[in-house]
Amino acid sequence: MPSRSIGLRHNIRTRLLLFVLLPFVLIIIGSGWYSLRTLELSVQARMEQDIQLIARAIRPALGHALEYGHTATIRRTVISAFDMDEVYGIYIFNRHGRRISAIGDSDAEVRGDEAASLASIGDEQATFADVDGEAVFSYFMPLSDSGGRIIGLLQITRRGADFTDHLAAFRIRALTMLIGASLLLILVIWVGYQRALGRHLYTIEQSMKRIGAGDLGHRLPITGPAEIRSLCLGINTMLNSIVASEKKLQAQRDRELALKNRLHQSEKLAAIGRFSAGIAHELGAPLSVADGQAQRALRRCEAQAAESLTAIRQQLQRMERIIRQLMDFARPIKPQHRPVKIVELIQSSLQQVESDRQHSNTQIDLTTGDHSSLYIQGDRLRLEQALINLLRNALQAAPGGQIELHCERQKDTIVLCVEDSGEGVDPSIKAELLEPFVTTKPVGMGTGLGLAVVNAVITEHGGQITVERSHLGGARFCLNFPVEPHT
Repeated sequence: MPSRSIGLRHNIRTRLLLFVLLPFVLIIIGSGWYSLRTLELSVQARMEQDIQLIARAIRPALGHALEYGHTATIRRTVISAFDMDEVYGIYIFNRHGRRISAIGDSDAEVRGDEAASLASIGDEQATFADVDGEAVFSYFMPLSDSGGRIIGLLQITRRGADFTDHLAAFRIRALTMLIGASLLLILVIWVGYQRALGRHLYTIEQSMKRIGAGDLGHRLPITGPAEIRSLCLGINTMLNSIVASEKKLQAQRDRELALKNRLHQSEKLAAIGRFSAGIAHELGAPLSVADGQAQRALRRCEAQAAESLTAIRQQLQRMERIIRQLMDFARPIKPQHRPVKIVELIQSSLQQVESDRQHSNTQIDLTTGDHSSLYIQGDRLRLEQALINLLRNALQAAPGGQIELHCERQKDTIVLCVEDSGEGVDPSIKAELLEPFVTTKPVGMGTGLGLAVVNAVITEHGGQITVERSHLGGARFCLNFPVEPHT
């Protein structure tokens, strides 16, 4: 189950903020910015219009005075207009661009050639210019005589700060209100979420953690809005169905296991019947040898009796091994599953076949890699028996050759392989190789129970055995065990 810190990035609260509140706030901000910008342009146009009205109000008087050369009248008109708070400067030019009268900052007035050019255009114009680091708005209006001819130019200026200061104050008030409204909206949605959904979803989360930890008897409380109650009721119903189904499946598995065990036992009993046909031959030969050697020991001297008695012992040991394999295969065994360390299992098995290895003069190469700490849940004695059978088969298949024993983990499986440099497995009997009494050895050399016992042991432990061609040239037998959770 993912941690709560990871889930918070995609919970309902976050999605509510991202997909509902954030777009709403962005829409408010966009609308507010557009409205504010429109209002700013309107205010700026109004302030520019104020200058235009002043210019148009004094234009007739200035045109008449300029036509008749009444300098004093021009001066009085300019001073009276300058006394208005909106005006920063007033400048009067004749049609040749020569200044006739001026009041205010002289840096704001245009040059003579520019004044002459503006006058010749004959249209009213407005522009912003930078004067000593300050923006100044200038409005130009041509002056004409009584006949309509252009005889001069009127320039009225106003500080740009008059525009910006007023608009900045208005902008700050508008943004403050917008931010306050957005924060209030976030708070309302946050508190509303916690009251309406958050606490109920947290309760559901905690309940699901308990259920995920294995408490299948726990049920979600039916509280909260109708949708939440319906969800909790549905989850509880699902849990009840899961528990009921699990009980049915477990009962069915128990019945199938019992049937499988009975079937397996029946197959063992049937195998014993098939084995009876060959048991006389397999036990008759060593018994005859033992009897003959014993008779010779009675007729010969003491030195020769030692060699005969050694041969008798070897044949009796072989009889004992055959009978033990038969008993292991035929009788029902309930494995005692405990953690078994792979390395210890391998070392113990190698010790028990060491005498056979020395006798066959075969080299065994062991490789465990980085998996020396792997464990298998199983019956150690049965597992040793299976591995010893594989090793003895390999020693018999490759006398004087080479054997490789290695272990590795492949995803959810532990693989234990025995490979030899012998002649390999005949493909014609590969499919039947794991059945009882099927052997590739000459008559008198094997019973065909070794691999059958190995297969039975691996099946008991929930694994399987595979037979392949080895890179050494012989056979490759691999025991595949499922990985337990703690391994």
